[in-house]
Amino acid sequence: MRMVLVAVLVVGAMLSGCAPVLSPSAPSYHFDDWRVEKVLDITGLAVPECAAVLGETGEVFISNIDAPAKGAENRYNTDDGTGFITRLKTGGQIVRGRWVDSQTNAPLNSIKGICVLKGIVYACDVDRVRRMSVETGQALESVIIHGAKFLNDAATDGKHIYVSDSNTDKIHRLDGDKQTEIPGPPNPNGIAFSGGKMFVVSWAKHDIYEVDLDGIMPPRPFGLADRFSGLDGLEILSDGTFIVSDQKQNKIVLVNADRKRVRMLLEIKGGPADFGIDQARGLLYIPLVWDNSLAVYKLTNSRK
Repeated sequence: MRMVLVAVLVVGAMLSGCAPVLSPSAPSYHFDDWRVEKVLDITGLAVPECAAVLGETGEVFISNIDAPAKGAENRYNTDDGTGFITRLKTGGQIVRGRWVDSQTNAPLNSIKGICVLKGIVYACDVDRVRRMSVETGQALESVIIHGAKFLNDAATDGKHIYVSDSNTDKIHRLDGDKQTEIPGPPNPNGIAFSGGKMFVVSWAKHDIYEVDLDGIMPPRPFGLADRFSGLDGLEILSDGTFIVSDQKQNKIVLVNADRKRVRMLLEIKGGPADFGIDQARGLLYIPLVWDNSLAVYKLTNSRK
């Protein structure tokens, strides 16, 4: 079946005179003043799981699992060769609906977490990390993760690639040909970095954890498990605010830098998954796995 992507502009979301846009160089944001406005809906995707932003250009890469109907959970981690990656221009304009497609000699299976480092796209595929050129989309040699069973999210600290395995409770660090296992929380999913520290959300325990990069200390939970049901994505803003997606509760939630205060940012149906943020332009890209679409929001904040 041919996939048709449709981008729907939400009129009025980009009006002038709104609050300052998120910027890494502006530290004066306040936790209570983060707001979002709808910008765009992109439909016609196929179980989109992750949106990763290329920081320099603001382009976006979206993983598509392409599992069949709702409820077919086993298809989310299967060597079925149905996955593909969509590419968007800055702000959400579609470049190619199937920028990289599954091929016989380079299959994409249940593609989930994506990150980009030094001109290479890294994508989680069951028990290996697929690699492809940002410039051409050409498949590069994959990295088989030893002992992996359910690779989920991918993230970078600017030096290495980290991938979570939701079935083995491990985080794997890739440094060239070297692989290092780091103990993660139960069923680790989204990964993010801030201030030289790694943070990971747990699907099973419904909490955010600080994870020791050296794997010496056990993961430390924030103690917010009673506030969530199914944490998937995680990002951290320039003021230290954590943003998480709760797929089961259909919401995007903010957690203050103090790791105690929690407040709703957005209620959004369709199963918000591993979202991405364009920090420089203040854009939030939210894949909706049950709705086969991607929602784009403007993220703003009024200063203190």
